[in-house]
Amino acid sequence: MTQLIITDIRKSCCDRRFDLITAIFLSRDDYEARGRMSLDEKRVLVLESATAQEEIPAIGVRSGDQYIRLRARPDHGLTVGDEIQFGKRSR
Repeated sequence: MTQLIITDIRKSCCDRRFDLITAIFLSRDDYEARGRMSLDEKRVLVLESATAQEEIPAIGVRSGDQYIRLRARPDHGLTVGDEIQFGKRSR
């Protein structure tokens, strides 16, 4: 399971029907998540995946963080600080 924490959610400037969500891969202990949700339950499209070469405070990314940008419909129900994961949740 790949776990991430949402650091930013904003309305897409190119297509107002969608939100842009930024999430960083959880590999550091200094992030505190508020809730966990599987992305299998949400319709999202991964737009970009990268490693930050420098800090990007506007989207909550630090230098060296691996992050992804997602596109989702506004009814996604996610908030900044939520922990999300790729893959199926075991029951």
